Amino acid sequence: MISIEIKLLKSKQQVLPLVILIFVLLFMAFVDFWIGTKQNQLAGAELAGFISIRASQSTLPALFFIFWVLQRTTHLINTGYYKMLLTMGWPRHKLFIYNIFQVVFHSLIYMLLNFICYAALSFFNNTNPLLLIFHTDYNSIFSQFLYLAITGFVAITISFLRPNSVMSLPILVYWILEGWLVGFIQRKLESNAEDFFPLQAMKQIISENLLGTQQIILIAGYTLLFLLALHFSIQKRMFV
Repeated sequence: MISIEIKLLKSKQQVLPLVILIFVLLFMAFVDFWIGTKQNQLAGAELAGFISIRASQSTLPALFFIFWVLQRTTHLINTGYYKMLLTMGWPRHKLFIYNIFQVVFHSLIYMLLNFICYAALSFFNNTNPLLLIFHTDYNSIFSQFLYLAITGFVAITISFLRPNSVMSLPILVYWILEGWLVGFIQRKLESNAEDFFPLQAMKQIISENLLGTQQIILIAGYTLLFLLALHFSIQKRMFV
């Protein structure tokens, strides 16, 4: 499966989205470095620690990861890639496992690209990649990986349910709407109702707080729900 994914990454159709993604990651890294160096006047180890916290606890990269997975999966569905695998003898349950592998694999690739972008800009901002590595909390790296993987499951499930790149727009609208609702509830109401929203529940993975039983159940429940929807869609879809 790894060799298949590497070949797909090298295909011409994937080059442009990957280049666009790298520019987006570079811009987000530039903003974090600008805040650290210009606003907070940090440098060296202090700047590396600040950047590490910013990078590992930001939810914005997950949004662009959703867009990337959505666009990529939609392209593979519409070009008949998954149908080809089925005609080659793959059973549908293997295709389901392969989709999970794709999300996990691309979560790791995404995190690597993100680090490369921060490392490249670190040379121009009074720090270096080694300091970034030494001041990284590896528990937060694992948490970020889980967060990306879960949001990736959301994206790939939506792709199979409705393989259309236009779905990026309602996802963006919902992302903004839920963020507004969470902010409203936190400001105006003395309630923890916002913790039950899907994106907010998933966000708890990368928060500084320890996950409680309720949060773990919510995250596991939403993840299982999307995986079941993905499995059902793969079993019932007529690939063309």
